Amino acid sequence: FSMAKAMESAAAEEIKGMQKYMAVIDTMITVAPLLGIFGTVIGIILSFEMLGAAGIEHPQAVTAGIAQALITTAAGLGIAILSVFPFNYFNSRIEKAALDIEKYATSLEIVYEKLSNGGEHEGVKNED
Repeated sequence: FSMAKAMESAAAEEIKGMQKYMAVIDTMITVAPLLGIFGTVIGIILSFEMLGAAGIEHPQAVTAGIAQALITTAAGLGIAILSVFPFNYFNSRIEKAALDIEKYATSLEIVYEKLSNGGEHEGVKNED
């Protein structure tokens, strides 16, 4: 039995649980703008097709299509921007929790070693 290994394993499980959905948020941040740009490109292609079909005498058909196409870019950027804040917040919370776990585990290990070696630690005596 190794207390250090047991604490390390327990800490790894806790941190893994905290990181459970972080990959999903990271993927949203990455993919949302790409989907928005993809939608814009498709919309502009369709607008040019309408321009070819309607001719230059009906430019409002083309401008409406381009405006609609840009909505997908705005939506994708909005999703990414709004997702970055909670992602960074939760990432910093996970990092702080990992540091706290490491600090308390080290303190516990020091106390355990002192007590198991017959020493005293802060008024606690090892009675054999």
